[in-house]
Order: sequence, then C-alpha cells, then structure tokens
Amino acid sequence: MSDVDRLAVFGDIHANLKALDAVLAAIADAGITRAIITGDIVLRGLEPEKCVARVRKTGWPCVEGNTDRRVVGKKVKPKTDIRDMRPGTRTWTKTMLSQKSLDWLDELPAVVEATLGPHRVVAVHGDQTVPAGLVDHDASDHDIIAVMDALGADVLITAHTHSPMIRWVEGRLVVNPGSVGEGTADEPRPTWAWLQSTKKGITAAIEYVDAPLAPPRDKNHRKGE
Repeated sequence: MSDVDRLAVFGDIHANLKALDAVLAAIADAGITRAIITGDIVLRGLEPEKCVARVRKTGWPCVEGNTDRRVVGKKVKPKTDIRDMRPGTRTWTKTMLSQKSLDWLDELPAVVEATLGPHRVVAVHGDQTVPAGLVDHDASDHDIIAVMDALGADVLITAHTHSPMIRWVEGRLVVNPGSVGEGTADEPRPTWAWLQSTKKGITAAIEYVDAPLAPPRDKNHRKGE
C-alpha cells in the first residue's frame, strides 16, 4: 500500500455538462485517479444523457440521489401540458434519457463504500439518512455520530445540500463536496473535494473551479422538480 492515498468526491451535477467536464478536468490535473460520486446526476440541467455517459465512463462508484430517483420513478406524462415539457423538468429529462441510462440510474445504490488508507469511507447522498436528518452545518455532533455509527463509517461523505463542508466530529471526518452543477448567487463556481490519507492521518479540502459554470437553481421550476 502506498504511503499516500487520495480520493476525490463530487456530485449534485444536475445535468450541467460544462461544469461536470470542468470538475473532471480539475481532478485529472490534480493527479487523482479514484473518486466517489454523490448522486443527483440529472434533473434541472439541459444535458442529462451526456452527463450520465460521462459519469459512467469514469467507472467510479456513484450513489443514487433524490433527483435520480425522481426521474426514474416518474412516468412520462402525455405532451399536453407545455409546463411538463419545459427543459429541465422531470418529464422532459426522462424523455431525453436513453433506456440504458434510465436503467443505470435505477440501479444506483443508496450507499457506496471505499477504503482510504486504513480508513473506511462511506458515501450517501444525504437525503435519506438513518437515523433521519440532514448531515449539514446545523446538525448536532450527536446526530452525526449516530449516522456514522449506523453506517460503520470512519469517514462520511454526504451531499444534497449543495453546501461544501469539512467537519470533524469526535475525531471522525465528514465531507460534503458541494455541488458541481448548481451554485448560488454568491458562489457560481462548481465545487468538489479531495481526501488524502498518509501516515500522519487524513486531510481534506474543498476545491473550486475558477469559472462561473454553476448558476443558481432556476426558481421558475415548480416545487419538487
């Protein structure tokens, strides 16, 4: 085993191909060859099929996100309501995806595990934790430890909130890489994260792609899309 072990984490792509390509390029430039993808590959963005293809081509493990489940599980409505076929909606997204891509999304696991040096890394999307509750900046140490214990995680990777976070709780690491495809009014750059294990322990960092490729979520989408 190498003395240095590195792992990239990213997700919440939301069918934003330019942002995804920029993050993949940044990971390659950093010399990192392993990654975990935290879900929400599709929905709201305009390139769902190409984003699924890019993610599949990496061969890296990916967890299911809530938007991935929504697209797979929702039947396509007849094209009678123009609102249902607006680009980025669930119905439109499903029509843009091949059956092969839909099947792949449908088979994504809720939990992915990896090793980082001697440490057990567990990744979830973060919207369905057991015990229930978001693992975010406002979560209590007690609740985070309960989630990590339930998953048997030395390191927990989570997502969903689009808010980058590196947090230590009782000597255990929690990382949210933020969002590749959807930023905020204050921060329109794609984000990702890396973790590194050495003999001295684990370190982690949030990285920003220096380009405004992750616009804020379109507020015109109806609730739940």
